[in-house]
This record gives sequence, structure tokens and C-alpha cells, in this order.
Amino acid sequence: MNNKKHRPFALIFVVTTLLIGAATGAIFGERSVPDDEQELVLRASEIVTTLLQWLPEEHEPEDLVYDGIGGMLQVLDPHSNYLDPRSFRQMRAKQEGSFFGVGIIISRRNGNVTVISPIAGTPAAARGLRAGDIISAVAGDPTEDLNLDEVVDLVRGPEGTTVVLTIERPGFKEPFDVEIERTRIPQMSVPYSFLIEPDIGYIRLAEFSNTSTREVQDAIADLTSQGMKRLIFDLRNNPGGPLDAAVGVSDLFLDEDQLITSTRGRTPENNTTFRAPGNPAGFDGPLVVMVNQGSASASEIVAGAVQDHDRGLVLGEVTWGKGLVQTVFTVRDTGLALTTARYYTPSGRCIQRDYESFIDYVTHRNGNDTSTAEIYQTDAGRTVLGGGGITPDITVENRTLSESMVRLYSVSAFFRFAVEILAEVPEEQYGAFAENFEVNEELLDEFWTWLVEEEILEPEIIESFAEDEIEVADVIRSINVEVFNSTLGLNEGYQVALEGDDQMAQAIENLDAAQDFWTAFAEEHSK
Repeated sequence: MNNKKHRPFALIFVVTTLLIGAATGAIFGERSVPDDEQELVLRASEIVTTLLQWLPEEHEPEDLVYDGIGGMLQVLDPHSNYLDPRSFRQMRAKQEGSFFGVGIIISRRNGNVTVISPIAGTPAAARGLRAGDIISAVAGDPTEDLNLDEVVDLVRGPEGTTVVLTIERPGFKEPFDVEIERTRIPQMSVPYSFLIEPDIGYIRLAEFSNTSTREVQDAIADLTSQGMKRLIFDLRNNPGGPLDAAVGVSDLFLDEDQLITSTRGRTPENNTTFRAPGNPAGFDGPLVVMVNQGSASASEIVAGAVQDHDRGLVLGEVTWGKGLVQTVFTVRDTGLALTTARYYTPSGRCIQRDYESFIDYVTHRNGNDTSTAEIYQTDAGRTVLGGGGITPDITVENRTLSESMVRLYSVSAFFRFAVEILAEVPEEQYGAFAENFEVNEELLDEFWTWLVEEEILEPEIIESFAEDEIEVADVIRSINVEVFNSTLGLNEGYQVALEGDDQMAQAIENLDAAQDFWTAFAEEHSK
């Protein structure tokens, strides 16, 4: 029996003192350790030894220590965090922008570890893996009882080594093995960039990493060469990342030496300002930045800088409000992400919102309530609101999906139906198939029948569902998205998905207003 959830509060104190001992060298450097701290470390060691010896159930020592440290850090703030060896490796790989693997995007669909898409140009794509393939085993280990993180750990490994995946493919009677060599796989922080209209570019920055500035810069150059004059920059659901990346990305839109953000902490070294170095390869044109409640940290730094300098329009929802500076200290093969300061926008707004009430913090406040918000001014004298997070210039909320659509997505209905459609299509014919693909009345009827056969929706629900024009349009678009994802790639499927995005439609509509912002900005900074 595992008693992790019922461990006594005293354990948090025990592990707190352990942390002091473990991190002394890494955090305090040459600082001498006071006698009272050394005494705490010795006391902690004795208590943990006693716990491990006398607890009624056997526990792994590292489980007690890692969980206890995490519990201790929760009393400080919502974002200070202890990274065990596995989490620390993942964080470093994400920030470095690459890892060693085979090049597949996987998810658990209908209970199975399923390939969503092989990444173009990777060993997985070269070996013929395709969307809908079920990975039933990795190196002989069944995946049925493994979580996705455990599967990922098995697939990844040292560069140049091989891994055997056991594949179950729709239309094939028996599973088969595929041996794939591991290689360096880039983790792209810009998964999508394309022209929406001949002069309107779209760039989606999914997260910030050490490669983000270069990726956004390359996307700008590529779209500009195709005729882009105006840009929609999508930071929705971007959780943030390294400060250097936020500064580098902001610099692509600002003039040299403009303030991007400042930090304020307890010590002088944490009171710093960050200005635009002046990247000549940035974007010089009308700009709309899209944000929502999932935009946090580095995303808010970029959006705040664009807004405070009147460089472009910020559109969407009030952002999360995560403005705590995290300094990651290496403690042997683990990491301590410790809050050391707070971020402020150029106008002086603190990005971090109040976290006194944990429930309010994790559920996000009502962004429409601005009655107690502090007032600040942009460079041009416009009023912007403080109080945590970035309040957009134009508030747009996306339409909420119906209960039936949520049910369909929850069981991966559209993905599974697309896999069945493509089961008999040879991979070399994917392109031609997609070009001629259409969700007509006949295919829709097949879909409704399939939902009943798979016991996903009841016939009476489907009957009313099929009579709602908006619902039918959502269904058609969702089937198209999954078919295009599987045949032409995720970039093409994502473009179809954006056709039903209310915030995206408003971003396009407000590019004329962004043009006015750009004209005023250009005139002011040409003086």
C-alpha cells in the first residue's frame, strides 16, 4: 500500500532541512554554513533514517525526499519547484530545443499509445510509420500499462542506438516490428507558420526555448519572402520559458534600446532591466498579438512590451499572470527552480497576479472584472490595466464547444474515423487523396452510423446533432483536420482548424486597426 498522500506534515519540515544540506554548495557557493543550519541538517538526517526504519510500509528514500521538498516549496509560491532527475533532464532538453529519439508525436487514443504523426525528415517518417499506428510495445516492453512519459523514456536514448517498436496498424492482421535508429530531433517552438492571405502571415509560438528567437526570425524571413506585409503572432496557451528567449523574440518587433521588461527582487543582482538589442532581421509592419488565459510568463513579457510601446494590438483574453522570475539552481543531477524576483512591463505593471488564494490562482480569476485594476499609460498615453497578467486591447472569447462535440473529442472520434478512412489508402497516394477529399453527405452519413456502431453517441442525440448547422460545420471541419493532419501534415491540418477560430477571425478583422498603430509607431520612431 502506498501512503504518499497520507504522509505527516512533519515530513515537509524534515525534507526542508535536507534541502539546505543538499543545496548548500550549489546555491550558496563559498558562503560558510552557520552552525545552526548544520545542526538542522544532522537532525533531518536522523529523522529520515528513523522514518525509513520504522514506517509500517517500505518506502523508496528518494520518493520521500522529492515529494517532501515539493510540499515544502508549495508554501513559498505557486511556481518554486523541485525537479527530480527525470524532470530536470526533460527541462534541459526542452530549453536546448532538441533530444535524441525517432521523431514521432504520440498520444493515448482509445486506450492505446498511438502515433498522431511522424515528424517529416526523421527516422520514423523514413521507416514508414503513419498516423493511427498503435505502438503496442517498445523494445519488447508492452505499453498497455505504461503512461506516456514512460513510453517516451523508452523510445528516447543515446544518439546512434536503435529501438524496436511493435506496431499494430489498421488493415493489418498481425503486429509487426520496426527497428529505428535514434537521432537528434529538434523540438520546434514554432510549430506553424504560413500565409493566411497573400499579405497576412501567421506565426504560432507554442513555447519559449533557446532556439525560439531564431525560429521566429526564420519564420518572419520565410513569410516576408512570400509577400507578408502584416502579421498575426499567436501566443495562446504558450506557458513561457527562458527570459533570454522572451527578450530575443520581443526584440524582433521593437526598436533598438526600447525597454522590454525589468525585474525586481530582494537582492541588487535581481534588480535588472532588459532592453532591445536591435535585431535588424525583425518584423517591420502591422502586428496583432493573440493571447489567452493559457499565455504565461515569457508570453506576457512579449505581449506587455508590444502593448506598452504601442507597437501592435493585443487581442484575446486576459493572460494568466505568471510574473515570477525563476532561477534554476543545479543540485547534483536535480534542479531547484526558485523564485528570486518579479517581472514588470515597460509601463511598470507587475505581471504576477495575487496568489494568496490558491484556489483562485489555479482556476484563474474573472478577467472581465477590472473594477480594482491599477491604471497605467503606454508610450502614446493609452490606458492599460495592471493587477496581474496582460489585459488585451480587444477582448475576444472563443465559442465554447457543445457537450456532444466535447464527447467526440474526448474519445478521439474524429482521429479514429480518419484513420479508418485512410486504412486502405497507400501512403504514396496521400497527397492526391487529400487534394480530392471532401466531407459530403454520404461520408457524413457514414460518420453518424459509425458513431452509433462504436457506441459513442446515442441515435437520438445524433438526430438533433445532425440538424444543427453550426454543429455539422464543426464536424466537417474536424474530420478535415484529422485527414489533412494524417496525409499532408500537421501544418495543413492546423490551417483548417483555424477556420473555426473566433479569435483568429477577429485578429484578421482588426489588422486595419493594427495598421494605424504601426503608422503612428513608425512616425514616432523615425524622428
